[in-house]
Amino acid sequence: MRMLSTTTQLLLQYAPGEVTVAKICDASGVHTDYVARYFGSREELLSQAIEAAFLGVFLQTSGDDTTRLNVVLEGNVDVMQLSQARVRTIAYLLGCGVSPERFQSSQKLVLESVFSQSLNPNVNDRTRMNLILAGTLLIQALGTFAEVNDMTELQKQDLLSYIGYMSLSGETVQAALEWEKPKAKKKK
Repeated sequence: MRMLSTTTQLLLQYAPGEVTVAKICDASGVHTDYVARYFGSREELLSQAIEAAFLGVFLQTSGDDTTRLNVVLEGNVDVMQLSQARVRTIAYLLGCGVSPERFQSSQKLVLESVFSQSLNPNVNDRTRMNLILAGTLLIQALGTFAEVNDMTELQKQDLLSYIGYMSLSGETVQAALEWEKPKAKKKK
């Protein structure tokens, strides 16, 4: 647990490539052999640490009063920072050769959870999922592209507000893109 917690904290502070076995073990007070013994590899430790921390947010916000989108929109910086660290870490690990399938179950949980909290009765499931996918992509990309594009805090908040507005404008998008119609079958 110390190693997972320490690794998460380091991923919040540093780029994933800078989170070395030596740095993790030094900060958590364990021998470097423990990484191989308990996790098999540094990459597996990074994967487990960032996924456990991110999924912890979902467990904390599983009540009726607070949705994950509200947590983000209310400016909970830790959630955004964790989301950014997760995206950076996943991109890094994919570059290291970790299979995308490693992250599919947690991403599916994210999408299903947001889908279950999407309450606009005027849109169909197709529209709801498409809007959730677009919003999720924007939130996941926000951290990386906010840094690259030198976005101000106001611009970040504006983008988050827009993501929140997407569910309210679902009927307009659904009609404009004809998502309310059944998908046409291709002719042979």
